[in-house]
Amino acid sequence: MPHAADNRTLKHGCIVMASGVGARFGGNKLMAELCGAPLVGHVVQATDDLFSRRVVVTRHADVAALCETLGAQVILHDEPCRNDTVRLGMEAMDGCDTVTFVQGDQPLIRPASIVVLLRAAERDAAGAARRDAAGRGVVDVSDVAGCDAVGAALADTAEGGVAEDYAMELDAVECDVDAAGCDAAESDVAGAAKYDAVGCNAAVSSVARIWRTSFDGVPGAPVLFPSWAFDELCSLPRGKGGGFVAKMHAECVRTIEVSSEWELFDVDTRDDLEQLQTHVARCGGASLPR
Repeated sequence: MPHAADNRTLKHGCIVMASGVGARFGGNKLMAELCGAPLVGHVVQATDDLFSRRVVVTRHADVAALCETLGAQVILHDEPCRNDTVRLGMEAMDGCDTVTFVQGDQPLIRPASIVVLLRAAERDAAGAARRDAAGRGVVDVSDVAGCDAVGAALADTAEGGVAEDYAMELDAVECDVDAAGCDAAESDVAGAAKYDAVGCNAAVSSVARIWRTSFDGVPGAPVLFPSWAFDELCSLPRGKGGGFVAKMHAECVRTIEVSSEWELFDVDTRDDLEQLQTHVARCGGASLPR
């Protein structure tokens, strides 16, 4: 079953970050196997059919060869720093309204969780369109209220309903959009004041917020950035990644709570890989993204 959303209004891009040298792992961790497939292979498959554009940025020839066989566009490079990896990926995102960064060493990230990020951005854009159509700068209360498992971040307006295709997959996914202190008790006008105060509104981009995954309140990756952040992503300080931009605009960040801590578990060491292998074996492979 394809996961790509029908009826989407935005052009979504994806950068799979796969340039780590694996110093703590003692080699190229991205090609280490989990259930018979390299870690980065699981990540690439989890992003299949979700994006208008997707690129894997890597300095490893074996990673590049694998990802090409999986149907992914690849940028093979020899640049030294993380900001270089981000910049190279962004250069391939021309025309995109959002870009989602996915880590190549998080093999249990679920496609359904990535879909929630995309749907949240779509909802941002829909909210901006409703405000423009109404000719007023107020925020629909559904845009600032907390949301449940199948989520206001997924729910469309009455005339939409595009989230229904994913409801069965997203029963364990929750989202938290209260980072700016905007809850259901607030009026549209109060919500609008807080929304405009962050400086990330529809006048800049139809998608106001940076959306990132989290578990138990701790934010992680993947992270979705709107177009207003693109210039900053292309000119990061040496050695910095997208997290630098997210921290600079913390008031614009909203989080999506994923179903399991293992989704955001990244492999840095061989002990990490052993933990992941033990977890997957205990679950009988059910934890692998599908």
